[in-house]
Amino acid sequence: MELIFNDIIVYTALIGNHEGLNHQPEIINSDLWHICLTDDINLKSDSWEIVNVEAIFPQDPQRSQRHLKLRPHLLFPNYKYSFYFDNTIILKEKTENFIKMIINQKNLIDNSPFFALPYHSFRESLIEEFNQCSLLKLDNQIRIYDQINDYLRTDVSYFKNKPYWAGIIFRNHNHKDLIKFSEIWFAHVCKYSKRDQLSIIHSANQANLKLSGFILNNSSSKYHKWPVKENVLT
Repeated sequence: MELIFNDIIVYTALIGNHEGLNHQPEIINSDLWHICLTDDINLKSDSWEIVNVEAIFPQDPQRSQRHLKLRPHLLFPNYKYSFYFDNTIILKEKTENFIKMIINQKNLIDNSPFFALPYHSFRESLIEEFNQCSLLKLDNQIRIYDQINDYLRTDVSYFKNKPYWAGIIFRNHNHKDLIKFSEIWFAHVCKYSKRDQLSIIHSANQANLKLSGFILNNSSSKYHKWPVKENVLT
């Protein structure tokens, strides 16, 4: 797969109260367009290009952020590929190098529907991720309980799967199969937990899409470090 820079958009999204937009020193070395989507009209950056948007759910900033993260086909119809990463991730190399690593590791094919993201490096099963989210009270307990019950009736075997870490995503988002999957995934996030890692496996199977998981230490690699929450607006 050959990279054509004009076909790729790089983005992150901050909605509502947030940790502050981290400076990305490697952006200056990249030929790609890096934008931060936000409803914060006072947000400034000397690395990201700021693009102001409205929250789709004014009283629900988390799901408003997921709308931007999960549905790039609505946001970037003129771009073939998107590379999303959470604001709490700092790149240690220019974005092109990170994308090339993913392409080479997964042998991605240009016109096939691909959705590449890292495996969770410190969870062994999806049910373990559910249990941790519940234990740490990362979302409404009733939503998590309902989600588990519905997924048990759908296919209990998926709970044994290695979970994914959805902080980094590279995809050809305008492929029809990706659009179908993205809409199903967002529907799950609206109905169930806002923790999108909990619903991605069942959503992908419902959409008949094979996820391209790749190996990456979530905390640190040659290409990134995480989490960084400096609470500094730059």
